[in-house]
Amino acid sequence: MKIPIDLSPYQPIDLKNSSLAPCGRGKGRGGKKKAAFTLAEVLITLGIIGIVAAMTIPTLISKNQKRVIEAKLKEDYSIIQQVIKSNEGDDVDMSMLLKDEDTNSQKQWFETYFVPYMKYSHVCYNEAGCWQNRGKNRTLDNSIAYNDRQNIGIGLDVVTVKLNNGTNICMDIWGAYSLWNRFGINTSNPGLTFYIDSNGDSGPNVIGKDIYVLTYTSENGILPAGYHKTVEEINNNCSEKATGTTAGTFCLLRAKNNGWIIPDDVWKLK
Repeated sequence: MKIPIDLSPYQPIDLKNSSLAPCGRGKGRGGKKKAAFTLAEVLITLGIIGIVAAMTIPTLISKNQKRVIEAKLKEDYSIIQQVIKSNEGDDVDMSMLLKDEDTNSQKQWFETYFVPYMKYSHVCYNEAGCWQNRGKNRTLDNSIAYNDRQNIGIGLDVVTVKLNNGTNICMDIWGAYSLWNRFGINTSNPGLTFYIDSNGDSGPNVIGKDIYVLTYTSENGILPAGYHKTVEEINNNCSEKATGTTAGTFCLLRAKNNGWIIPDDVWKLK
């Protein structure tokens, strides 16, 4: 038996004006138009993002580069230190081959004392191929480094070597007078300087920022350049006050004394 249903109490729905109406293009619930960005607003927003990126990205890159160099510098110092200690354990006189301004004696010294203990990929004897080829080596005040030879290294009769970790090292023999006056090391015999370019072939190739100076003498062993200078002399040499062809030479010592952290005032120098 069919039961009739009375539909008179129910009213038809006006979909056009109802809140149940589906959202159409450009409209939200209730038929209201959605807000949209104009082309000008989009361009302004993108411009602001670009400006912020241009301001922050170089800073982030610079900070990362600084951290990498700091870690590598500490590692490189340890590598050279371990080579010296290994030879001391063999009870040898490492100074007997050192003769000032004698490339052959440096070659003999390197092959006798370093080759057995150092991991490297390539070595060059007073020639290009193991040092950066991006241009002149400079100091903190943008002077050209003393005895700069660009892609050969820094020094007159040098041995340069590429370590397996990417570091370039340039070795040169200096007399006692120069070791004191240029490198702040008190000694009575010839000794070695090590120019350590911790980021290898990359820039900026500035002594005190990515190139650091270590020394070896028979009296003192391994010491950072500037070790026998006063604190004031060390800080002045590794700061914006530094001038001339030795500016930045003592920065390894300053970084080491700072917990292997390159001082920000030095890193920010152009």
